[in-house]
Amino acid sequence: MKLTGLAHYIFGFFTAVVSRTSIVFSILNSVLFVVYELDEDWKLNDQAFKDLKEFLVGLAIGELLCLVAELLRF
Repeated sequence: MKLTGLAHYIFGFFTAVVSRTSIVFSILNSVLFVVYELDEDWKLNDQAFKDLKEFLVGLAIGELLCLVAELLRF
């Protein structure tokens, strides 16, 4: 796995965790990431959908872990 792939997973996870405290910051992170990837794909034609998939997997894992943590608190 490339370091950039790992960074996409981590950024998605970070965005999920931040969503628990600031939904605005989480939405901003997501929008900026998508815009950045689309711009990069337009200029480099590097198949940004792979990077977006990595981000979304990290986001999903982060959200699931946050949900489990909230359920275990009750």
